[in-house]
Amino acid sequence: MKRIGLIGGTGLFGLNSELMSSWNLIETTDLAVDTAYGEVPITVFDFQKDDQNCKVFFLQRHHNIGGKTKTPHKINHLANVSAILSCNVEFTVAVCSVGAINEDFIPGMVGLAEQYIDFSGIPISFQNNDAEFTSMTSPFDADLNNKLLKSLRESQPQFSELEDEKFLFTYWFSPGPQFETPAEIRAISKLGGDCVGMTLAPEAKLMAEKGHKFSAILIAGNYAAGLDPSNPLAKLDHEKISSKATSRSDPVLFSLSNLFG
Repeated sequence: MKRIGLIGGTGLFGLNSELMSSWNLIETTDLAVDTAYGEVPITVFDFQKDDQNCKVFFLQRHHNIGGKTKTPHKINHLANVSAILSCNVEFTVAVCSVGAINEDFIPGMVGLAEQYIDFSGIPISFQNNDAEFTSMTSPFDADLNNKLLKSLRESQPQFSELEDEKFLFTYWFSPGPQFETPAEIRAISKLGGDCVGMTLAPEAKLMAEKGHKFSAILIAGNYAAGLDPSNPLAKLDHEKISSKATSRSDPVLFSLSNLFG
């Protein structure tokens, strides 16, 4: 039986069994996982297809307890990553809503993180005593990305003319909780950022420290600040962005379901 870790946020709040290809949802269980860094809520989805079974351990990174969500800069990444890894998952996929900067990454498109840039200066690590330095040359698992890429291409025929590399992006980490200014977005673009988000880099760093296979699906929920061709001065609205990202869950769920077997 496969055991898969899944981290969602504004782009994915749960799993809709109707969109999980031919996999049937058998049971859902809510857990409260105790870690050295705090308690973390995780939902376990048991799926079945023919004689195959798969458990998906879903973590909503903002926690969404009591209808309230933690702002990005308040997320306890150490607890979240500890909790998901304690479930003995084979690999973990994160789903992130991002602001699109690269002209090929238009709102509504779903791609993958290949690299990230973090100039925030905010340190995060499980290593607090001995000096251990983790290589981040390949922060996302290439084999897992290749499997996800095939499914994302299949589920987005409107982008069939694009080459594979056009689905692979560099994620710029901005800790938030404010959105970026147009000036910041222009600078980020010049420095190589294809999209911008507030959560992925800490997760990738901690997963790498543990030697865990990790990939990230990126949903372009909006144009980054100042890039909307219809109105460069348009204000960014969190609710609209979340709604747009959630509406693009079909390619995400299709791609995830193809990893179950």
